[in-house]
Amino acid sequence: GRIRRELLKHLEEPKTAVMLSKLVNKHRESVSRALIALEARGFVTCLNPKDAMHRFYQITPKGKKTLEQLAKLKIG
Repeated sequence: GRIRRELLKHLEEPKTAVMLSKLVNKHRESVSRALIALEARGFVTCLNPKDAMHRFYQITPKGKKTLEQLAKLKIG
């Protein structure tokens, strides 16, 4: 979806769901759900999974490759 592509674009540097929600102008809950889905598919990784309040996420090599492929197709 569109929100997932937007999140991937912003994750070159580690960010929290709150930081991302402000960048993409979406509710934190929506961003958190999208991050969980992206992590399940291997597109992002949580850098500190034991921290319940301030989890930092970053794009993985698989996520970067997928984002590049979408850009070539003019999607996103």
